[in-house]
Amino acid sequence: MTTPTSLIIFDTVKRISIFIPVVLLIFSTACKKPEDIFFRPGFKIRSYNLKVLPYDSLHLVTSTPVPLNEMYPCDPEGIPLSLNPDDGKYYYHPVNIAIKGMQYLNSYVLTGDTRYLLRVERWVNKLVETSYEINGAIYFPYQFNVRPHGVLEDTLFAPWFSGMAQGQVLQLLVRLYNVTRNPNYLNTADKVFQSFKNLSRDHYPWVSFIESDDYYWIEEYPMEQPGYVLNGCIHALLGIYEYWLLERDPEVKMYIDATLTTLQDKLPMFRDPGNISYYCLKHRHVDPVYHLHHIYLVNYLYRMTGEQFFSSFADSLYSDYH
Repeated sequence: MTTPTSLIIFDTVKRISIFIPVVLLIFSTACKKPEDIFFRPGFKIRSYNLKVLPYDSLHLVTSTPVPLNEMYPCDPEGIPLSLNPDDGKYYYHPVNIAIKGMQYLNSYVLTGDTRYLLRVERWVNKLVETSYEINGAIYFPYQFNVRPHGVLEDTLFAPWFSGMAQGQVLQLLVRLYNVTRNPNYLNTADKVFQSFKNLSRDHYPWVSFIESDDYYWIEEYPMEQPGYVLNGCIHALLGIYEYWLLERDPEVKMYIDATLTTLQDKLPMFRDPGNISYYCLKHRHVDPVYHLHHIYLVNYLYRMTGEQFFSSFADSLYSDYH
């Protein structure tokens, strides 16, 4: 892991502590009903009754293994690569590696064939090897520039970091730890979770922040004016949720509850009744594939929480377009 000098900030701002004692967290969780919103120093939060989903119902878990002879672009070490259409070159793509890693790890669980596991471990080692450790957290970089929806002024210049990538790599690390019990994967997962606590007003790089109305948000594309990408935020949350399943840590649950609170209150902003939902709030881009994925993800939130709002909202999205 490296810390590039280009990421050092010379004019630091005064850091604002949002440390919340675990005792207060436990007391508040016990005393509040799920429908009651309350305010902690830093952000608004409800307490949700999180369910413990079994492995076979988790995201990307299927009953069919991936063929070992599957063809995909890769480097000489077999690490998956993704094409950047803007420059025609291939790069490591943290989200795509994490997704493929979870698919191959599930294939190992199904078959017991260690060739799947060895590939996943090699891919994860490459992610860690190319990561940056900054402010106590590990970040997985994109080493190519990206323009969300082609908007030039929103260009993110390499290296940049994504809340979605942080969450999906966290998800893979947790599953890999559950399979291998290798403490190195858990230690890395701890540092990835730290990235969700390094808020934009205090840290660079950042993948999460507190809005002006005191809601906590995880951002897929951390621009100066955030894009509010729905699927990116929820995918990050799924990774934090599986991290919470390891030890049921109250501090981890606090960040889950904060994200769920934001989603419950902000989801209607992504809906265009009778039409396709917005991919993000900044550009209001619409895509029928992502709309269907929104339905899946919001239903997933319902299964995680039992909160009827999420089920009803998913039904509304389905009635709008399917």
